[in-house]
Amino acid sequence: MNNRLFLNILRFIGLALLQVMVIDNIRLGYYIHPCVYVLFIFLLPFNIPQWQLLLTGFAMGFTIDIFNGTPGLNAAATVLLAFIRPMIIDAMTRRKDINPNDEPSIRNMGVSWFLVYSSLLLCFHNLTLFALEAFSIKLMNKVILQTLLSVISSLSIILLIVLIFKKNHRKTL
Repeated sequence: MNNRLFLNILRFIGLALLQVMVIDNIRLGYYIHPCVYVLFIFLLPFNIPQWQLLLTGFAMGFTIDIFNGTPGLNAAATVLLAFIRPMIIDAMTRRKDINPNDEPSIRNMGVSWFLVYSSLLLCFHNLTLFALEAFSIKLMNKVILQTLLSVISSLSIILLIVLIFKKNHRKTL
């Protein structure tokens, strides 16, 4: 089996389990709902075909929906995330500056690039998720507050995860 495929399967399972077994069971208040499972979509290679990106986004969101009993909310938000991901990458980079086989990680793109990239994608994802959950224009103030607080908490946990699992590539002589 391909190493990258095996790594992505482990990421999928690990992040889904982390989300439903740990993160969802930590109560941080009414407005703070960290979403770390989206890191799976963030770290997929630059050259992944759009149909695969959408399908894996749906699979991850649907998996979270099954465990949380939220019929389609996470799936819809994660498919939107997968849909806009290439647009965000195109807006932030020139094609000649990236290796298509790489993944958009801190190691490959730098900390500031990864922070902006993750923040933008988290904003779209969380705004969609909480707007669908509220399903009312009257609750838009709460949706925006929930989005901002959740993006900050999600980004903090995602950065912690990325730094813990950061690969150290030392050249051996």
